[in-house]
Amino acid sequence: MDAENADGEAQPPADRLRTMTLLRRVLYLLAALWAITGLVLAIVPGLALSIAGATVQPERVWMRLLGIVLVTLAMLAVLMAQKIEEVWWWAWAFVVEKAAITSFAILKAALFPTDAAPWFWWAIAAANLALTGALLWALGRAGREQPPA
Repeated sequence: MDAENADGEAQPPADRLRTMTLLRRVLYLLAALWAITGLVLAIVPGLALSIAGATVQPERVWMRLLGIVLVTLAMLAVLMAQKIEEVWWWAWAFVVEKAAITSFAILKAALFPTDAAPWFWWAIAAANLALTGALLWALGRAGREQPPA
């Protein structure tokens, strides 16, 4: 039986909190990466494009909008991490996003060469594959300890 806090609300057992710590940390890592990338894209999109080795410069407004979306995703990941014991299974949405980006980057690098350097797409694929694995590992641990309500 769960203990109660001063407000009479049930407190989760310590074991469940420790299990959720891994998922919380992965979400904070995602949030940090999204926030940093988003700020770079929103503030200096030309720098991001030059790092990627892009020879054709797309209209920068789209890069700035992507930056705003990434910062917003970072905020959502932090909010989820704050309430992880209650909404841990929502993180599956991020698994889908990471797996889709991994697949897209692999296809882009291998089959559809573009103006950007191939190493850029392979780096995106590798990073997102690692993040997908981290999310799956954390969700697997969380799911064994606490199935969704």
